[in-house]
Amino acid sequence: MENFILEMDKGELHVHLNGLVSSELVIKLLNNNIIDIPQGFDLEKDLNIIKPANSLSSYLKPWDLLRFVPKSRSDLTLIVFDAFENLRKSNVRFVELRNSVLYIALLNEVNVDVAMAWLLEDISRASEFYNIKAGLILTVTRGDYSLEQLRSLLNAYIKLGKPDLIVGLDLAGNEDINVSSALAHEFVRAKTEFGLKITIHAGETGNFENIVIAVHDFKADRIGHGTAAIKSQPTLELLKEKDICVEVCPISNRLTNAVGESESHPVIEFIDNEVPFVICSDNPSIHRSSITQDYIEFYRETNSSIHIKKMLETQKKYSFIKGLSCK
Repeated sequence: MENFILEMDKGELHVHLNGLVSSELVIKLLNNNIIDIPQGFDLEKDLNIIKPANSLSSYLKPWDLLRFVPKSRSDLTLIVFDAFENLRKSNVRFVELRNSVLYIALLNEVNVDVAMAWLLEDISRASEFYNIKAGLILTVTRGDYSLEQLRSLLNAYIKLGKPDLIVGLDLAGNEDINVSSALAHEFVRAKTEFGLKITIHAGETGNFENIVIAVHDFKADRIGHGTAAIKSQPTLELLKEKDICVEVCPISNRLTNAVGESESHPVIEFIDNEVPFVICSDNPSIHRSSITQDYIEFYRETNSSIHIKKMLETQKKYSFIKGLSCK
């Protein structure tokens, strides 16, 4: 089965751009731009998480430096093409990349629409070069300025003519931060007016109610991680009833401690309760891993070759990218 997994075609529906770029390239770009390394950050060790972190915040330590790249237009191109090269190595045929775009604008002192245009151009070129169909999901971070972030991204999206390459919106970040009804309304408005799909990071840190909020208030089409769903049978039934797909990231869930070392992965209960799911990688380069390893980890957890063999079809069904044949 592992040999089969290595060779099979795959889709990728939950991966962050800066978590997909090789750590070696990140270090090179940081050195080239003479970035001051934060005190206590070990460049050779802290860019990667290969053992379970104490908390989600400690898991996110690599982002203390990842947020400093790219510092130029050419650096962004290097990052995007490196990311696609890593996808190619795992036989990924289509990908939905996640990125906030706003930090690219801030780092390079350009308008958000300019940064978005850069990123779209590079994704389009890399997609054609590697023959990997691609879509971009715009990520908003939970916090005091979430609504402003979303409006800024949507304004840039409209200014650029609502490009087809942008396929969805994502809400990520600290799940303990309450989200406003105004933010949820704006997500739903974007879905209704522009046809953008919605995926929400929810239930990763133990609160199944965030999944319910994502479904009812944000009209989520998919849920990122969703491990806490197994704490509530009604939540499992809600996901099944509304056919909302969970983006399962086996390796990430272990490394963030969303799933403890002694616990079975919740995907087993997703299978038992007929909750739709897809296998994803989240931040594979941070893990010194790949989506192929996530497939292998899923198989070790479940021993289910049936789901492995049907995964590409399932990924096509729940992808936000238009025109993917389910055959």
